[in-house]
Amino acid sequence: MKRALLLIMLASLAGAEFLTERVDVSISDIKSDGSAKVHESIKFVMFGNYSNSLYDSGIPSNELSYWSSITGLKDVKFHLNPVYVDIQDFRLRPQPRTKCNPIQGICHGELVLDYIAYPLYNNSSSAVPGTGLFEVEKYKPRTNRYSINPSALSFTTTSEGNIILEDKVFLKIELPAESVLLDVNPAPTDSNLRLPAHVGSLSWSDIVLVKFTLLFDVEDSIDKEVSDFFGSMMIWAVQLLSGPGGVPLMLLLAALIGSSLYIITAKRRGEE
Repeated sequence: MKRALLLIMLASLAGAEFLTERVDVSISDIKSDGSAKVHESIKFVMFGNYSNSLYDSGIPSNELSYWSSITGLKDVKFHLNPVYVDIQDFRLRPQPRTKCNPIQGICHGELVLDYIAYPLYNNSSSAVPGTGLFEVEKYKPRTNRYSINPSALSFTTTSEGNIILEDKVFLKIELPAESVLLDVNPAPTDSNLRLPAHVGSLSWSDIVLVKFTLLFDVEDSIDKEVSDFFGSMMIWAVQLLSGPGGVPLMLLLAALIGSSLYIITAKRRGEE
């Protein structure tokens, strides 16, 4: 029975026609742990009433595997590789059909994907080397150096492993505020950069990313360093006071503070 239903489904899908129109992959909000927000827009054209009805019936589904099956399109997927990144907070939102031509039976559809890509972590809560979209190094005090991990991207590749961005595929990376771009290869599409440079975002399309390189520094403000220091001190103090010696330490501190106040008060009275 299940096999018969599968054959019927496959036969019906043979009449569905979908064609990729445009794929946009945007990476933003890059954090010091190498994680980043990813927004994907996958647009395609549907041909025939059956394709349109199949699309409409799938609107409630947020399963990426379902949409990959009914469209048969290679670009209906994560464009970050789950082998190298931990995908969390995933949302898939199919959009209503647009630009419909009832005479030709053509409509346009779109799948919107949003998620956060983290490095993979082992049992000791440390990042697994070689994972994550960005490798982050504490280059010098208050400065982190970021380098992209090309293996974390999941586009079409050449036999040598270089990334192919077709003319319908667009990759955009938004750099953190106050970042300094040190190296990028190949150069972004329609861009003439003189490095090092302050750049808001970088974009590529219709290109082969041979030995893809992206390297930039982000320097934290002094205010952030001070707040991080006092924050760590507060955490240390709380952990210390909540330990076995916390109560005696609190009594000792109270005695020291009381003694200091008594001495200051006595001196003031003596001066009067």
